[in-house]
Amino acid sequence: MKRLLNKTTVLVCIFLLGLFLRIYKVPAIPGSLSWDEVSIGYNAYSILKTGFDEHHRFMPIDAFVAYGDYKPPLSIYLTVPFVAVFGLNEFSVRLPSVLFGSFTVLLTYFLVKALFPNKMKNSNSIRSKASMGNVNIFEYLPLLSSFLLAISPWHINLSRAAFEANIASFFIVLGVTLVLYSRKKPILWLFSWLPFVAAIYTFNSSRYFVPFLSIGLSVFLWKDLMQAKKNAVIGILLSMILVIPIVPHLLSKEARLRYEEVNIFSNPAMVETANARIAQEGGGIIANLVNNRRIEYGKEYLNHFFDHFQPSFLFVKGDGNPKFSTQNVGQLFWLDAVFLPVGILALSLVNPGVTVFLLFWIIASIVPAATARETPHALRILNSLPVWQIFIAYGMLFLGDKASKLKYKKLPVGIFFVIVCFMIYAFNFFYYIHNYYRHYTKEYVSEWQYGYREAIEYTESVKDQYDAIVITEKIGRPYMYTLFYTKYPPEKYWETKKDSFDAAGFYHVYGYDTYQFINGSPKEYQKRTLYIGDPSNTPEDAVVKQTIRYPNGEPVLSIFEI
Repeated sequence: MKRLLNKTTVLVCIFLLGLFLRIYKVPAIPGSLSWDEVSIGYNAYSILKTGFDEHHRFMPIDAFVAYGDYKPPLSIYLTVPFVAVFGLNEFSVRLPSVLFGSFTVLLTYFLVKALFPNKMKNSNSIRSKASMGNVNIFEYLPLLSSFLLAISPWHINLSRAAFEANIASFFIVLGVTLVLYSRKKPILWLFSWLPFVAAIYTFNSSRYFVPFLSIGLSVFLWKDLMQAKKNAVIGILLSMILVIPIVPHLLSKEARLRYEEVNIFSNPAMVETANARIAQEGGGIIANLVNNRRIEYGKEYLNHFFDHFQPSFLFVKGDGNPKFSTQNVGQLFWLDAVFLPVGILALSLVNPGVTVFLLFWIIASIVPAATARETPHALRILNSLPVWQIFIAYGMLFLGDKASKLKYKKLPVGIFFVIVCFMIYAFNFFYYIHNYYRHYTKEYVSEWQYGYREAIEYTESVKDQYDAIVITEKIGRPYMYTLFYTKYPPEKYWETKKDSFDAAGFYHVYGYDTYQFINGSPKEYQKRTLYIGDPSNTPEDAVVKQTIRYPNGEPVLSIFEI
């Protein structure tokens, strides 16, 4: 009982640490809401106030049209109660991701326990002699895995903004955990697949990852599935029925447009190269076979797949997109480069079945992500967490266990091993935290469409003095920022908006009420009009009312009149 209470106390502390790291100063860091975040927030606000989204669609269950990117609906609906309680602001929009990320840390503990149900008791095959007595590596694996996720730069970065992928990741971990616990409680088979359905309704990549993972999980638990065949089949059928409402959208031209925009197979360059080589060789069977475009596509896909295992991505710099990484710390920590392969190898010797499943989990998350042009992509493979942390935790415990048995001139090597590892990890973590809070916002705030909020706050205080307010689209989607920060009534927006979809299927708003939105500079300037534009293109005779600057002092928007 005492040991159980101690573990519970430690787990609660880990959860609170994870929550603190994700919620501290979250309205201010990252330094501005991205255009996706304001879209989620305003659509949640519109649903709350009217039951309709920004496009006047009543309670969409397939997708929210948004900018023409057709956002999965669940993250928006999950934001509604937070907007209702805290209002439409940065905190309410980011809080769902913060909480779901924090609960994923907690859930990781139960996932690991469910993965190794027969290993939590001392076993001669995994017992070691240490200074504290008999130690079972698997006893500490759940807590250590949770702790590593709690302090993970990868997970912290993506839990502090309204990323749908982070919420979907929670549902995936919950689904796997429930399915694993169904082995002991067969009644859970009826409901354990439902979190996977929730993930499908939350994030685009999960729609492709979840079927892969479900198949792998079913193979891994095939004997248990057969023993509870009736409940399992009912649960699977129920989940499939709940997915039906989203199927028409997945088969629609809008979904295909989105896929064609980001995937490598729509790149004509490889086809042109293949045809040119065939022509150079004068055609023929050999030329057509060797220079087949499908071979080029296959090579390109493998390049994008293995991009996700680059050491610079995993351990040094992280994702090249500053929204997903601080650019000076990897998705994992430095020492993880040692513990990760050791953990995979050591765990495979003790429990090859679980090791294969966990490796399949990582691979299945990368398979759909590798079809995209931008790789490696930390957001699209967020589904792979917390598998990395489980392997790393096992590698730590395994090497710590081995080190505890060694002595050098009667000195316990294990103590030095722990001290050195702790010091390196502590420095790596505080190096990340220091850069995140002291430098990240100043250096990369431009990636978060900084400036619109500050400009709109000014225009709201003077808008009665002007007939029109013209805002540049230079840094994003200004129409959504004006809707968000003015809490503009959706009913009035629908009545006055001027909008259209372009040939690629993306949505554009040219104006509503007194606001007008332009790409570039206006052809001619009008009196009694307030302009928000590029400082480098401000007319010489303009009266500059205010200049919006990045935290580093660089101008981003100029507010002026003629």
